[in-house]
Amino acid sequence: MSSQNTPSMAVWMQAWHNADAKKFKQVYSNDALIFPPNKSPVQGNDNILEFMKNGLGKVDVLFQVEKLIVNENLAFEFGTFKDRDISSKKITGKGIYTVTWVLEKHIWKIQCHTWSIPIKQ
Repeated sequence: MSSQNTPSMAVWMQAWHNADAKKFKQVYSNDALIFPPNKSPVQGNDNILEFMKNGLGKVDVLFQVEKLIVNENLAFEFGTFKDRDISSKKITGKGIYTVTWVLEKHIWKIQCHTWSIPIKQ
C-alpha cells in the first residue's frame, strides 16, 4: 500500500524486511493475484500472506524499476530485483518482476504480482 502520487515497491520492501505481516497483507488488494514461479497462482491478500509469510524478514528483496506507467487509478511496473542476505548484505540472486497497481481509496495496492526464479549469484 502506497499513499504516494505514484506507487512504489518501497512499502513492500519495508514490510517484507521488517516481517510485518499485517502491513505486508495490506500492500495487496483484497482480491490480488500473485503468480509465483513454478507454482500455482494465489488469489486474495489473506492467501498471499499465508503463502509468503515464511519468507518475511529472511532475506531483503531490492527492486529496481525499469518502467512505471501510471494512468489515473491503474499502474503497471516492471523491473529487476535482487535477493540480498540480511546479515552479510551479499546478493544471493537476481530476477525480473512485474506489478499491476490499483488505486483504492487514495492508496496504491498491488493487484497482480509476478516474478522470475532468482538466478543464483
